[in-house]
Amino acid sequence: MNIKDMLMSDETLFKDEQVFNPNYLPDTLLFRDKELQALVSLVRPGLRGGKPHNTLIIGPPGTGKTTTVHFLFDEIQNASDRMVPVHINCKLSNTKFTVMSEVHKKIFGHRPPETGVPYTRVYEKVMNHLDRKGLSLLVALDDIDFLFEQKYANDIMYDILRAYEQYPRVRTGVVAILSREDFKEVIATKLYSIFMPQEVTFPPYSLSETYEILLKRAQAGFFPGVISQELVEHIAELTASQGDLRVGITLLSSSGIIAESHAKRKIEREDIDAAYEKKARFVTLHEKVAVLSAAERQMLLEIATDKDVRSGALFERMKGSFNKKSFSQALAKLESYGLIDSNVVMMGRGRSRVFTPRFPSEDILAVLKDFS
Repeated sequence: MNIKDMLMSDETLFKDEQVFNPNYLPDTLLFRDKELQALVSLVRPGLRGGKPHNTLIIGPPGTGKTTTVHFLFDEIQNASDRMVPVHINCKLSNTKFTVMSEVHKKIFGHRPPETGVPYTRVYEKVMNHLDRKGLSLLVALDDIDFLFEQKYANDIMYDILRAYEQYPRVRTGVVAILSREDFKEVIATKLYSIFMPQEVTFPPYSLSETYEILLKRAQAGFFPGVISQELVEHIAELTASQGDLRVGITLLSSSGIIAESHAKRKIEREDIDAAYEKKARFVTLHEKVAVLSAAERQMLLEIATDKDVRSGALFERMKGSFNKKSFSQALAKLESYGLIDSNVVMMGRGRSRVFTPRFPSEDILAVLKDFS
């Protein structure tokens, strides 16, 4: 088979590759009925023209938080025309303007121009529309810790939740989605007076739940006979060891691609193990590294290659990219993202901070290569 024939070949193991897309929304939401019902009860007042309750969703990565919110928002949109639900990925939209631009897009079908239009004009247009129509607004801020990183969380939350002071008919609520429980203290300290949320916790999936979810994905994404239930069980075990469902979904997709590349008719155990070592086990780490700047990645590289490096020595290596303030901010960011740990050690009469990678150094180096 020549290259043209290979590119145009219809032979594939995949019935629907979109099933393995991170943004895929399944027809049925498995094992999150309790959490979904809790969210429904909190947002229901907004469907009747009242104010939806502010909500804080907490749970480790890969526990269905985002999928559940998407599922809920789709149901809201189908059930009522009195509430505007807007999901915002704060990794991508982490300034006041970009957050309000997403709300503008949801209401008017397009984003405002990125230049030449001030934030206040976009905000006023959005709130005037809601006020005139008597609509409720429910904004989900997914990965809200990224807003704290950019120092915009307070302003954005205040503008959304205090809109009624200037626009009396507007009723607003915020669903904050958080993967790190230690950030609860940050929210409580900085946003308590305006937020005061009800909490909904998403626990990790059990092994049996992980297996059922992955089996449904495999059945929807592959043609019959491509992968056995025994191999899905193996993938579920690998996924449970990482505690992140995204590992299993990546494993299904990547092992299918590997099997296809070897012209196989079905996925074998060796394809799964190869996919795990090559890509799937790095899913969580890759996501964290992806949001770092080039200089922050270089700092992470220095720490990964020189375990227990002290702050003074690290600053000397990085001072071409950072001043003292930005150096401290970058270290705080790496630590808050769970990429490094720090400890204070005594040095003569003084003290120094020592930094160590939280992931295996070889894993960090492997992931950083993807960004070089």
